[in-house]
Amino acid sequence: MSQYSTPTGNRLKGELAWTIAEHRSPSDAFAMTRHLTDADEGRYELLGLIDDCEVALYWDYFWNHVVAATFDADGVDDLARDAPEEIRYAGRGDYFDEVDVSSWDWVHPRHQWRVEQ
Repeated sequence: MSQYSTPTGNRLKGELAWTIAEHRSPSDAFAMTRHLTDADEGRYELLGLIDDCEVALYWDYFWNHVVAATFDADGVDDLARDAPEEIRYAGRGDYFDEVDVSSWDWVHPRHQWRVEQ
């Protein structure tokens, strides 16, 4: 696989489930993965997992900010909130310039190249 190739579909879900199983509940990892990837569309883009895979970070295209949401086998916390008090960014690149992605538990493959910089 080239440096810029990313896993898709079942492979991506398998890698995400494996990471969750290592940090949390192996028996609930696939359910959690399904909820995380189901929320990864439209307004929200899954960026990665932090805090021992307890928190998922999503980019909110409407407000141009990052939403931190907890999740479990029953689903992801409500991502839609009123206008955020968090810092808004011009785009995802500005956010990634300010964080240490290498410290995350899991980085979505579409942003994995940011770890390698």
